Amino acid sequence: MDAVPEISTIAHNISIMQKAGYVPVAAFTLPERCWIDNYFVPQKARQEEFLKKYAGNKTVEDMIAFMRREADLYSKYKRYYGYVFYIGKKI
Repeated sequence: MDAVPEISTIAHNISIMQKAGYVPVAAFTLPERCWIDNYFVPQKARQEEFLKKYAGNKTVEDMIAFMRREADLYSKYKRYYGYVFYIGKKI
């Protein structure tokens, strides 16, 4: 919860869409490979480059630490949560 305080269920998020005046069209959880192969893996090399470019910058170091924690949490708990995309149509 401290990493993503707004994490919730699909049903809860759809109810928020509806309260905001949208009709849910679709909701889908991305497959694990999408996040690992297309997000977390390529990010590693970029993180190293960024840390070298801004060596000693505490803000950059904190940001990269947060990104790495996100990857670690996903690796450890991916069985229990995923990344969901929602498509809604304005009423």
